[in-house]
Amino acid sequence: MPDRASCPAIDVLELLLSVIETPEAVITGSVLADHYSAASSALLEAGLLKSADHELVAVSGADHDDVPVSVSWSPDGSQLGYFSPTAGWIPVPDERMRRFRVDFPAVITRLMLQAESSSRRSPVAIVSDFLWEIGDVRLGRRAHRVSIWFGRRLHDPSVWRQIGNSAKSRPASRLRILLTSTPAHRLPADLLPGHLVVGVRDVIDFNAGLCIQPDILAARLDGSRLPAVDAAIDLSPDGTKLTINGTIIIDFKSDIHIAIIRKLVAGHKDGKRFAVRDLSTPETKCIGTPE
Repeated sequence: MPDRASCPAIDVLELLLSVIETPEAVITGSVLADHYSAASSALLEAGLLKSADHELVAVSGADHDDVPVSVSWSPDGSQLGYFSPTAGWIPVPDERMRRFRVDFPAVITRLMLQAESSSRRSPVAIVSDFLWEIGDVRLGRRAHRVSIWFGRRLHDPSVWRQIGNSAKSRPASRLRILLTSTPAHRLPADLLPGHLVVGVRDVIDFNAGLCIQPDILAARLDGSRLPAVDAAIDLSPDGTKLTINGTIIIDFKSDIHIAIIRKLVAGHKDGKRFAVRDLSTPETKCIGTPE
């Protein structure tokens, strides 16, 4: 990456996260050159932004009217440009019209470079272009690894709905971390049960080249959470502590009990009731649920 004195890591991070949050996760060469020269060089050199295609609309400078014009390839296919009634063929520099897209596997791998993962495979897309499964990561001194996802554009209702559906269909036995590029002030107000949503900005280690600091992430996971004492039933995000009427506290330790209590609490909120057989899973057969 370029020298930090000329390109602060915070500037590189903010540019990267800003591009990630755009609908297509792309940015044009002209914008990079005019506004983010040093920061974009760092991202391009690191392989976090990669050439994708070309923008086909430019601003005409030939006729002094600054109007948008359609750009096309020249008849011989050697250059991009447009035809001006007064000046003829006007070439447009390729580097200004080129579009660059975020390389998400490369970005996520870079972010998790310092984390101890159970697998070094590439991130797996769960919701195409919006949500990825990173894997199980060791954080702090926990006996169990922590499942981590990465999502973008969480403020988009459609994306948030798809992430919620994915969380329901792929539940974690313990608290899962959902890392996101979405700024805190744009996060949805409704919670995602069983998930701790963490902004990348809050857990980055700038001295390590835009990597997440596992100790900071572990501290976020360990952070205290006050139960909703005004609620009849409140379950902690990791499913280990149930508070009833703000006074009665029940702790759960096994994955089986945590899975059952999560289902019961979710059903309570939706006005559902369960028979014992409704809670039966391959994991719960051993505690006496009927066939």
